Amino acid sequence: MPLGRIAFDPRRAEHELSSFKDWLSARATFKERAALTEIRARPHIACLLAYGFVPTPNLIRFEFGVKGLFRADLAIGNDGSRSFVLIEFEGGEEASLFSGGTRQYRHWSRQIEHGFGQVVDWGWAKHDHPYDAAFTNAFGGKVVDDSYIVICGRDPVAGSLEERRFDFRRSRLSLSGVTVRFFTYDGMVRAMSDNLDSIRW
Repeated sequence: MPLGRIAFDPRRAEHELSSFKDWLSARATFKERAALTEIRARPHIACLLAYGFVPTPNLIRFEFGVKGLFRADLAIGNDGSRSFVLIEFEGGEEASLFSGGTRQYRHWSRQIEHGFGQVVDWGWAKHDHPYDAAFTNAFGGKVVDDSYIVICGRDPVAGSLEERRFDFRRSRLSLSGVTVRFFTYDGMVRAMSDNLDSIRW
């Protein structure tokens, strides 16, 4: 299904963000489905996440299909600039970022690698046939600019090797020139708060 319209409201976003922070602080871990249910119920904070990647968001779709082959958990866009952000959510569990390996050096988890695999497929879908009708119809027209976000896990222990590894992954990746960002759920909330402050009415 194509993206639908949303009239972004910063005041509603502020209220939704406050209630989501309460939800997040009340649990140490949670499954992807639980997080998606909470975010789906708060579409204006979803728009907050896209600020900085697109102008004021006015397009949104959860479970957004890409060429009938791939799916993004959430797509946010601005119709005027034809810019879009595709977002993949993973779990907020203890092993969502790292699992296996040794106590000194754990492996990246299946969840975060799955999220990055989704990003690679989205990038391929655009690169392979950027003007294909199945691709452009989903976006309601051409795609001028796009970015990708993966949300996974909770913050690693401050000062740890895992925090440094995640920080590098979070801030240094791109795919064929397209921005890719990784956030923990805690980092996502901080980014939303910063974006809300930057557009304070």
